[in-house]
Amino acid sequence: MAKEMTKTEPITLADVTKQVEEMLANAKAEAAKIVADAKASAGGVLTEEQKKADEKEEAFYNELVEVKLFKDNNKYKDDVFVAVNGENCVIKRGEKVQIKRKFAEVLENSDLQDYETSKLIEKKSSEFSKSEF
Repeated sequence: MAKEMTKTEPITLADVTKQVEEMLANAKAEAAKIVADAKASAGGVLTEEQKKADEKEEAFYNELVEVKLFKDNNKYKDDVFVAVNGENCVIKRGEKVQIKRKFAEVLENSDLQDYETSKLIEKKSSEFSKSEF
């Protein structure tokens, strides 16, 4: 570690250079460790705990759940195509079907987004109708 200086000792350029070199060496060693850890993480090296958590999550999203999509003879008559990370399925409307939870979650998020969009449109339309235009 760097040598501590007292007030009575004069600091020379050599002392400062030595301290800077020590700090730089320590910083380089720490940076190398950080980079090595990051490469290990990015390279897919997982701990057993991480692997178990990933497997548990994957099993959860691959569980089958029952859904029934609304069907009419107009806008909502066609089957629905859903894709998640390269895996896809086609869901028949008007019948109870078993699909993986990950596909059901996509449908739920889509419905939620449609609802939020309609609320925003209604709000902005109301604001516009109250404006001077």
